[in-house]
Amino acid sequence: MVVTRALAIVVLIAATAAADPASDLRSANAAASAGDWVKVQALVDPLINPSLAPADLAEAYRLAGLAAFFTHATERAEQDFVLYLKLDLGGHLDPALYPPEVVNFFNDVRARHAAELRAARPRPNRYWILSLLPPFGQFQNGESGKGWALTGIMAATLGTNIVTYFYLRSWCHNAGNTCDDSGKDHFRGAQTLSTLNLIGGAGFILTYAYGVWDGVRGYRRRSFELAPYVSATGEVTTLGIGGSF
Repeated sequence: MVVTRALAIVVLIAATAAADPASDLRSANAAASAGDWVKVQALVDPLINPSLAPADLAEAYRLAGLAAFFTHATERAEQDFVLYLKLDLGGHLDPALYPPEVVNFFNDVRARHAAELRAARPRPNRYWILSLLPPFGQFQNGESGKGWALTGIMAATLGTNIVTYFYLRSWCHNAGNTCDDSGKDHFRGAQTLSTLNLIGGAGFILTYAYGVWDGVRGYRRRSFELAPYVSATGEVTTLGIGGSF
């Protein structure tokens, strides 16, 4: 029993050492720097497993895509690059480290699978009705500066309109069109307040209307996005537009 347990421990230690993804990825990166793509593929293929940590799995797919590209397996390269980008939505190939042909191929894969990759990106819930309720539409569209500006302007104009309205109600009477309070004549003051009341009301309405227009425009812009892309190889340059609905 003692010998069996000892052998089991040795086997377990050996298996753990052999299954060290961080070490294998370092070795694969070193092989990639040396241009030994067959070795890269041999190192990363056994690592590609859903149980691997997401960051390590993304790196394994990136290296597998590079190895497939340089061994002329472009279909496999495209599949691996898409899987890499789904795990690392901001992933890229550094042009300082890799030749233009693979960088262009990678960018072309990203552009052609843009809708699929955007679907994998977590998106906050957005509600069309908020576009009609400034400044909530601006905050929803990610324009917090504009949202706070609208909040301040709408509060100031509405506040002016309400305060002047109640002052005018307390001063002015329909009978004889008089504006007095406890025997004091507020006719001239009422004229000024009446003007401010109109300015406040008009300012609030115009600001609200602008907020609705801007909120709807921003909502539509984020619901239907188009982005041009360029992909160039040694012989062909491709222009296209990627979009999401």
